[in-house]
Amino acid sequence: MRLKSRYINSVPPYAGCEYTDDLCCTQDKTLYYWYTQVLKASPSISDFGAGPSWELIVFLILAWVVTYLCVFQGVKSTGKAAYFAATFPYICLFILLIKGLTLPGADQGLKKLFTPDFPALLKPTVWIKAATQIFFSLSLGFGALVAFASFMPYKNNITRDTLIVAVINSFTSILAGVCIYCILGFRAHETGRSLDEVSYGAGLTFIAITEAVSRMEGTPFFAFVFFFMLFNLGVSSQFGTLAGLVTPLYNDLKVFGKARKEICVALLSVIFFGIGIIFTPGNGQYILDLFNNYPVTMPLLVVSITEAIAIGWIFGIENFDAAIRDMTGAPCPTYFKICIKYVSPLLMIFLLIWTLVDAIMHPQTYDVFVNCNPDDIVNNRTAEYTKNLVLPESARVAGGFMVALCTVPVAVYGIWKHMTIKEIKECINGTRQYVIGETNRKGEDVTVKVNYCAEESPSVV
Repeated sequence: MRLKSRYINSVPPYAGCEYTDDLCCTQDKTLYYWYTQVLKASPSISDFGAGPSWELIVFLILAWVVTYLCVFQGVKSTGKAAYFAATFPYICLFILLIKGLTLPGADQGLKKLFTPDFPALLKPTVWIKAATQIFFSLSLGFGALVAFASFMPYKNNITRDTLIVAVINSFTSILAGVCIYCILGFRAHETGRSLDEVSYGAGLTFIAITEAVSRMEGTPFFAFVFFFMLFNLGVSSQFGTLAGLVTPLYNDLKVFGKARKEICVALLSVIFFGIGIIFTPGNGQYILDLFNNYPVTMPLLVVSITEAIAIGWIFGIENFDAAIRDMTGAPCPTYFKICIKYVSPLLMIFLLIWTLVDAIMHPQTYDVFVNCNPDDIVNNRTAEYTKNLVLPESARVAGGFMVALCTVPVAVYGIWKHMTIKEIKECINGTRQYVIGETNRKGEDVTVKVNYCAEESPSVV
């Protein structure tokens, strides 16, 4: 009974730390467990450690099976999954919010969240990270929003939907921030450390918040709520991105010919599962950081710049306005037109150039797990478990190659498919015309509107 009480009311015995004299283990149980038991982290990006972790592979399989089930029937399965994926996280967030606001130290966390750091706002890197975060939270450039929009009827108020998505996204970010900082304030209160020391990088979710949740009363319930919410958010982002890939490959480009959609989705899921295995060895976390900093951030900017230029300058903002009028019965707001044609592409080009310059001038670094020095603990010094290293030249070259692999096909295909010399001249002269519709079997223009849905054939509106 004593052991049971001890487990519920204190930090659970991570990694056997309760039964060892290893000071590094007992000093920070959660961090030690994360690196040594979950990641089985190696000391460098070139060291694969003991090879792929079978535990991580099992959960990777589970994630892709769930993703497949959400996408394999097209809009039918994706729509049903989206209803749950869009609502359940809010239930979890409000549960965590109510609990978080009652925790000791929550006020300090909220004070930290809502106190502006004006000197930091003068740093360009802060704005670059903020823009990158918006890309991720709104799924800009991934294709998911475009794919989901294609599922909607042609006569749909897309202007209203755009505003709703943007407002809900910002509200969700603030709500999640309040929950997280309440928990971080609690962890700082419990450990006697500052908020800056308990909120750090990739370990924020799986180290700082995990330990804080483990110290709450009713740990099993709140741990389930928090991690099931994370799993749900991850899978929903995954099936949205996969739907954004399946829709053009299957419906527009006909890459899979006449094969059934279920087979196509299964094939793509197996391919991406195979790619995911490279993140499961001891250096998987470091490779994941490489992906985040190279083939994710910059290609997203390139794709989004291409989309803005294609709509604002190639298709033409007036043609875009006409299309919005035809769909909604109202003109596109002037603010949107100015942003699409001028503000957004200029800002994104600036961010892209700054990101490239920063990557060249300041070689990318990454944190590796090296365990701590027991003497630091004995002498009451801060124990450092990670070491910051510069990415080796081979890793930077690989990152640059992946950036090119993600961006060059966009430009090549766009120019080859849509930009003949005649079309370029028409775009420059402003004389190119577009017809919103399609042609009949005789090749004659017909004035019908179509809904290119991922599941059904085009339907007359």
